[in-house]
Amino acid sequence: MKVRPFPPVALVSMPTSSARYPCLQLGLLKPTLERAGFAVEVFSLYAYFGSLIGWRLHEAVAEVPTCLAGEWIWAAHAFEENRDEDLYLETYGDQLDGLCRSARCTLEDLLRVRRELTGTFLDRCLDWTDWSRFGLVGFTVLFQQQMASLALARRIKERHPDLPVILGGGVMEEDLAREILGNCPQVDFVHCGEADEVLPEMVRRLYGGESMEGLPGLFGREGKGIFEGGRASNLEDMDRTPTPDYDEYFRAREEGGYAHYEGAAEPFVPIETSRGCWWGERSHCTFCGQNRVGIRYRSKSAPRVLEMFEELASRYNILNLDAVDNVLDPDYVEGVFGHLAEARADFKIVYAVRASLDRRQIARMRAGGLCCVQSGIESFSTHVLKLMRKGTTARENLELLKWTTYHGIDNLYNILVGFPGETPEDYREQCDLFGLIGHLQPPYAMVKARPDRGSPMFVDPAAFGITRLNPEEVYRFLWPPDRFARDRVAYFFTPEIQGALPDEAFDEIYRTVREWQERWASERRPSLTYAKTRSSIRIRDGRGGEVLEYRLAGREAELYESCGDSRTLGEVERQFRGPAGWIVQFLEESLHRGLMVFLDGRYLSLALPENPYHGL
Repeated sequence: MKVRPFPPVALVSMPTSSARYPCLQLGLLKPTLERAGFAVEVFSLYAYFGSLIGWRLHEAVAEVPTCLAGEWIWAAHAFEENRDEDLYLETYGDQLDGLCRSARCTLEDLLRVRRELTGTFLDRCLDWTDWSRFGLVGFTVLFQQQMASLALARRIKERHPDLPVILGGGVMEEDLAREILGNCPQVDFVHCGEADEVLPEMVRRLYGGESMEGLPGLFGREGKGIFEGGRASNLEDMDRTPTPDYDEYFRAREEGGYAHYEGAAEPFVPIETSRGCWWGERSHCTFCGQNRVGIRYRSKSAPRVLEMFEELASRYNILNLDAVDNVLDPDYVEGVFGHLAEARADFKIVYAVRASLDRRQIARMRAGGLCCVQSGIESFSTHVLKLMRKGTTARENLELLKWTTYHGIDNLYNILVGFPGETPEDYREQCDLFGLIGHLQPPYAMVKARPDRGSPMFVDPAAFGITRLNPEEVYRFLWPPDRFARDRVAYFFTPEIQGALPDEAFDEIYRTVREWQERWASERRPSLTYAKTRSSIRIRDGRGGEVLEYRLAGREAELYESCGDSRTLGEVERQFRGPAGWIVQFLEESLHRGLMVFLDGRYLSLALPENPYHGL
């Protein structure tokens, strides 16, 4: 489409965000506006900050712990009166010590970043380009980008008071939009919801001198008043979204120096193939704040997904793709990964999945390039999973973990605790199970659940026995408390739950998980495998100090392998006809040896095949 004779739009992504990844929002909005005929320039400024403070420190600060250090270092530039430094250091000393150990720096180094280098970087950003040549400056904002965005917007507005500024992004909710517009004169508009259709219309109206009132998703000032457009409606046809444009990011990756940093991670290109959550439509997980009104699931067609993969690979010579989707479309197992497997393609792809995938689907996806999953396991207690409304069971989670471990798929999951209605037995049982599955990949973290903004626990706390929702303390150090209501700017909350288990009830499972992680990271990683002949199998158990061996032959070998996928007793008895006494005896003996588990009424063998082609 011919570019209209209007000034270009500037789209900006500020620190603090890891330089490893391109910004998907910039990548999508640039071609979206260009399709509508507007010139666009993007600025991945977050990809330059590490050149000033050092990349190791930058990437450590870019993590998102409770202390939100990546926000705090910018807060004094967003709001001059927000300088309660000593109390912040006292409150979050332990977390900051951990951050500094990870970054191999001192607390004084971090304080120098806050007191000096953030200001230096903002000055550089202000002089980066002639901002007055733009007709609109838009900031895309995620969890640790609010303060830096407000800080740069403030400086731009001081130099160019008539230049319109808009904020949008995943953290922008209606309450936050109202607080920003009521207290941040450097911001003219805030967008809430999906911007694919609204932003081009907003720019058209802005450049045409038309009123913005009534535009869904847009909050802003007009005259002396503030108008509210609610939340933008969902984009229905996902095939309409463009292939992301990351040209500017890869220039920034080189110019900013991250590409030459010795600890730089290989680039994974963000992709978006769906929005919403097909499980959340049925039963929204109690703690999940994602999606809200956008929870209805919509996905790209499989042919369009494959076309996008090819376009990105050709343009950037990179086969690493990281899907930001909340959950995989089940049709992609064959429609996307099946095609890639048949083509013997060499993509490395990351996706969020549910535990409803079976062994054959996992194998098929691995053959098609699946290298990492964000699986949302969250617990190995079916009772706790029901409290979460996860719609999965401990047995399903364990089977997913078993087969992702076997296929060498990195399984990023955590264990959550702290739900209304849980019992000490829920955690004793999990500790017993963890003692048997040390040969499977451990969780990367174990944390107490919190009701994020927009989650069912946030929207209707009384239904979950929550007597009070407390915004995380960190927000008082970011947003001046005399100007902003913490419950309106906070995304993370701590609940007070009637009848909740005391914190010490989780001590054992925290310890057990930590030991599991340590054993997995050791030189002698625990193992439990089996090798087979035509009629027998040999099991090698290296989960403890001594390696134990068991040989099973004939029907016992066949039964053990048949329980590689979980089976009920009835299913086993129907498969192995004849006198059934030996079946129960063998199953009990296998449980006693820790070679099997019995979960949710089903038997599951724990040993992984040594044969690398199993299931392919």
